[in-house]
Amino acid sequence: RQAGESVLRHPGGCGDDGFLQVLAEALVLTGIAMSVSGDSRPSSGACHEINHAFDLLYPKRAAAHGEQCGLGAAFAMYLRGAHEESAYMAEVLRRHGLPVLPEEIGFTVDEFVRAVEFAPETRPGRYTILEHLDLKTNQIKDIYADYVKAIGS
Repeated sequence: RQAGESVLRHPGGCGDDGFLQVLAEALVLTGIAMSVSGDSRPSSGACHEINHAFDLLYPKRAAAHGEQCGLGAAFAMYLRGAHEESAYMAEVLRRHGLPVLPEEIGFTVDEFVRAVEFAPETRPGRYTILEHLDLKTNQIKDIYADYVKAIGS
């Protein structure tokens, strides 16, 4: 959490040495967390499940790993009920020139909904907000519409 918060709250960008130092330190901290736990769970939640769903469902069209995970992270934050934090995350992603909506990486809303619905199947044994909520297609569509309003488009 400390690693993510430090990157999220830093006002700089990739051209800023201070930001790059914070980013490097965050990567080291997440590596340590994964090493201590013995797997990628500390750094691989719903955002990665959504990423893997894109890769599996649309292998020839998948976007960059980080773009898909960033979009997935902002949406997962919204699913957790952290709407203000989700909007802030979307704002930071935009500031860095990263996507926050599936259309920005070449996917339709229906394709995104399908990816979110399929995502829990990509990582058996994981328990994220996606498994907890066990959302159906229409629920995902409704929540996505609310997410879009909350983050502004």
